[in-house]
Amino acid sequence: MKLVRKFARDIEVDELAICIPLEYKSACLIYELSRYTNVYAAKLDDFSTKPEVVSWLKEKGVEVKMKRDVVNAEYFLDCAAVLSRVAVKSGKERLKVVELTKTGEEYLRKMDVRMKAISLDSSTLKGTGENTHGTAFGLLDALLRLNVFLPGKKALILGFGRVGRGCARLLKSVGCDVAVWDNDETRQIEALYEGFRVEKDFTAEVVVTCTGVKGVLGKEELEEISDGSIILNMGAEMEIEPAGELIKDYGLVKEYEIAGKRYFLVADGYAANLALGSGTPIEVMDRTFSAAILALNHLSRSDFDGIIPLPHHIESTILEAIMMYK
Repeated sequence: MKLVRKFARDIEVDELAICIPLEYKSACLIYELSRYTNVYAAKLDDFSTKPEVVSWLKEKGVEVKMKRDVVNAEYFLDCAAVLSRVAVKSGKERLKVVELTKTGEEYLRKMDVRMKAISLDSSTLKGTGENTHGTAFGLLDALLRLNVFLPGKKALILGFGRVGRGCARLLKSVGCDVAVWDNDETRQIEALYEGFRVEKDFTAEVVVTCTGVKGVLGKEELEEISDGSIILNMGAEMEIEPAGELIKDYGLVKEYEIAGKRYFLVADGYAANLALGSGTPIEVMDRTFSAAILALNHLSRSDFDGIIPLPHHIESTILEAIMMYK
């Protein structure tokens, strides 16, 4: 991760708690930062945590701790506001946080606590570069690890935001018959103009949630699904509420029966790209993580309250570095 190595050496915060998926790319980020500042790592959840990454970080001198044990750090790098929520419940009176996701930004806006926060998700760098173009490769990675033949498969994408848009395009490009549904009428038209069927087609063989909305797929929807459907979540929220009888537990995949039909739920509804695969490609995350490093520096230098988007000068710096290293 060339950019992370470049920018980590200039980190200006004295202590930092990081609560993001612990996989190979984030391990590089955590290690590089630990060379120049005090870093405390906490796992986001079990499904996005690679045990070998935890072991490797420990060898490098970074022990992964419980969330409640790192909330006293002055600065946070957070995903879905998971650490921020634990900190507020623990009595923390002010947050200084760089948040990676739109879901996390929305949680932060609902909190009754003083904060100084930067949300990366609204930036072009992350919103388009990672969410639309990068995350979809994680979906493909997950599906291929299930040994699924995709050409000709019917797929349903729930949510046509930036993540859903990228997932729909990628599945279409490998030969899937893709239907899209979004409650937003403008997004419905955008999906139509991109050549997708716009309907809740629960006869699909692959159903992917990308809404960022908790419980968007539950008992009512699951009763309509096609027998043998594969159900995955690609959002930062718990979008799927399993229903029916658990027939068999295959580990990362569980088989359920509902209304006389069976479906296969991946990773209990946690992000499938990280649970099954390696997530977003390394080049893309190198850019997002580098933006996060510079955003942390901006937090330490600047006096403001509330939540702001990634400052334009940071995005410009990263974009220039991308072109320089190409």
